[in-house]
Amino acid sequence: MPVGIVEDIERRRPVDVAAIERELTELWKAAAEAKDGAATDAVMRVCLLNLLVFITDEARFGEVSEVVAKVTESAPCRAIIMHADLSRTATETHAWIASHCHLDDQMRQVCCEEIRVAASGSAIRYLARTVAPLIAPDLPVFLWWQDLQTLQEKYFLDFLPEVDRVIVDSRGLTHRDAQAAQLARFVLEARHRAAFSDLNWTRLTRWRDLIAGLFDAPDLTHYLHQLTRVTIFYARDEEASGIPLQALLLAGFFAAQLGWTLKDAYQVNRHQAELRFRARQRRVTVTIEPQVVQGLPQRQLSEVVLLAERPDMARFSVTCHPSDGADWLYTPAVEISGGARYHTTIALPQLTEARLMSREVEIFGRSKPYERALRMALDIITELELDAQFD
Repeated sequence: MPVGIVEDIERRRPVDVAAIERELTELWKAAAEAKDGAATDAVMRVCLLNLLVFITDEARFGEVSEVVAKVTESAPCRAIIMHADLSRTATETHAWIASHCHLDDQMRQVCCEEIRVAASGSAIRYLARTVAPLIAPDLPVFLWWQDLQTLQEKYFLDFLPEVDRVIVDSRGLTHRDAQAAQLARFVLEARHRAAFSDLNWTRLTRWRDLIAGLFDAPDLTHYLHQLTRVTIFYARDEEASGIPLQALLLAGFFAAQLGWTLKDAYQVNRHQAELRFRARQRRVTVTIEPQVVQGLPQRQLSEVVLLAERPDMARFSVTCHPSDGADWLYTPAVEISGGARYHTTIALPQLTEARLMSREVEIFGRSKPYERALRMALDIITELELDAQFD
């Protein structure tokens, strides 16, 4: 359903918490009166959660506001978008407000509020203190932190007591980026202070679901414990080198869920790696390598192939085919030597930030599968780094 935005962005002014609350009240009165000029027209002010967003690029204000507008269609919330201007030394804090409104199934106007806060200089250090009184009480608090480089800063750590779930995005990172290992270590160390999630992990949800579905049939489930080779393909990036963190997270997920123990890992070339695991009485080799795929974002998964040799040769795969439309096509397939063959094609919408965030705000608490996959991915990164030192 399209979202109609009723926006009232006033001139920037010094933050005054009481004034912001008064301005929000006036905003809702104005929204109610805007409909045919009748103050009695109902405008529903709804809030199920708090969504805090931290950005360091002022240009992202508009993009994030559009994401918030989409999220409020399924999860009405109070959004607080915080911009930290790290380039300015002057200590300033400004705030202004807006609303996002849409029509529900009964054609009622449902509105959610957005508060924008901009800080520079030493005011950035007190962002958590500034924002805390603006958080709607007794509701879950999600923090979407868009700057991985500042996760160790005190002004980020000050938010942790206030939030239930922290959302980051490691998209584009490879094992050669120092931030990849730093992020993994930080999340694993801080996981008891707040729940963490990564949009890069969320992008893997459909891959994990489709792959799991390949083994749903009772006569195929046992092949999970006979796998000997897994190949994870991703869209090639000619310029950058390194193994995408997204592919490492999927490899880590397989290993953690199926009880594989990492033996060693090495980089075959700039874009390809081989990981070797031990699983009971057999060895499992996981290869991560690039493919040339038109229309797929670089470093995003393009195909996953799983092979088992016993009791019969079996091949399980999921392939992504970008299309010209809004959907991407996914083809799960099963081939058993001398036996069953199966494939189908499923159209699924592209994973925009709005879709990813709408899914994230439905999840409460820690994700143990993500944490286990992340720990295994960190072990793989460590092995790849050790291998590089001895080359």
